[in-house]
Amino acid sequence: MPKITRQDIHGIDSAAALMDFLREKLALPIKADATLEQIARPFPLPYLRLEGTIAAQVIECQELTVGPMDASDTRQPFLIRFREKAEYPGILYHVSEGLQRQGYVPADFGFLCVDEQFRLFAFASFEGAELIIRSWGENKAYIHVDSTHEIPADFFPTKRDEPEVVESPLDVPELPVKEETGPVIVVSPSSAALLAKIENAGTPLGRRWETQKPCLGSGTGCNVAFIIDERERQAFISADAKNEALLRPAISQAQIKKWELEMKYLIFIPSGKFKRWPWSGRSESEAEQMFAAEYPAIHAHLNGYGDKVRTRHADSQGEFYWELSARAEYPELQLPRIVYRSRSRGWEAAYDTSGALMLGWTGSISTPDLSLLAILNSKLLDWYAYAHAKSENWYKNRDMMRLPIADCTEAQKAALSELVQVILDAPRNPDVPELEAEIDKLIYPLYGVTDADIALIEENR
Repeated sequence: MPKITRQDIHGIDSAAALMDFLREKLALPIKADATLEQIARPFPLPYLRLEGTIAAQVIECQELTVGPMDASDTRQPFLIRFREKAEYPGILYHVSEGLQRQGYVPADFGFLCVDEQFRLFAFASFEGAELIIRSWGENKAYIHVDSTHEIPADFFPTKRDEPEVVESPLDVPELPVKEETGPVIVVSPSSAALLAKIENAGTPLGRRWETQKPCLGSGTGCNVAFIIDERERQAFISADAKNEALLRPAISQAQIKKWELEMKYLIFIPSGKFKRWPWSGRSESEAEQMFAAEYPAIHAHLNGYGDKVRTRHADSQGEFYWELSARAEYPELQLPRIVYRSRSRGWEAAYDTSGALMLGWTGSISTPDLSLLAILNSKLLDWYAYAHAKSENWYKNRDMMRLPIADCTEAQKAALSELVQVILDAPRNPDVPELEAEIDKLIYPLYGVTDADIALIEENR
């Protein structure tokens, strides 16, 4: 990395100047004519649950979708633009909490702190629970660490240990998802050339489709109590038909397989802040008596989990322990969407039209376009993910944004969508492998791969 001088830092006074700094001094892979808007994925402040005086001090938060900071630092750049610099370390903690609530690992990001004029005044990162800040004084290009030790401004870690992934404190761990290791892919010169060809043939997913994170606020805080299967759902309805109104379809990562979903259900009693219940505004003892009288079977079920439900994280509760902090309605979930789960080196994607709530770290893409699902589940992009996993520590949820999606004509979309629909109608049909092979044959030409490229993909899969 080139040496960072005083002039480099103090010369940043606009978004364009910041882009030049990121490109030339941090060596981020940014095209010469790219603008900040083209490489930035906004994280709205309400999405990160920044409110009040905290939100008033932040102009915007954006993930820069350009790859890691550098070859030795795999953190993803995350830009925070501040109105005031005085309390920015505390705000960084609030931002990190918001990211964690939405299923991200704060240690995966390198935070670039800039002011209103895009002047860079600090780098920050989380190492475990510790916030490390490297900031410049007003009159010199030196970095202060923890405001006690000075080190040269061209100091950066030469090696970064893999961060420990910590479960969100807002939810108990979900059912374990078996990670598939898959074959080891050697990133040979021919593999590297094919990776470049695939990337050049497509537009990053995040530029064309907006991916969504969980819509359930802070989650349930106790999945084992609030998430039920079809058998339990039918038992609740048999006990009292009005219980059905409180049982919503829900999707977590554990339920997503390639092409299909194993639907579960959520005991969905949203916060009294968003929906008025008969017990809203009452004392807790009186409210619980009313809840038990109105929904006795559900009350008995939740109450059976005792302290697990009653003492779960406050951010996941509504006014009372049986309520969730969630909103009452989620109109955006009524749109057809692709849902996916990340694995250690890849993902699995399916399709949902049920309006199900999303739990945990589940992601989705609102679109009726089944040809996109065909591309995501194709052998070509599966190989692409494995090859990147070998060389770059892919794949986390955010890496879905970088997937190169090839352009399709309407006729090509129709052909792919027709095959996908046949699979979705019967995802366990023994003919599915043949249908997948037909999909792959249609996708290969979209990326301009040769017979030799196809042989490489087939050989390594």
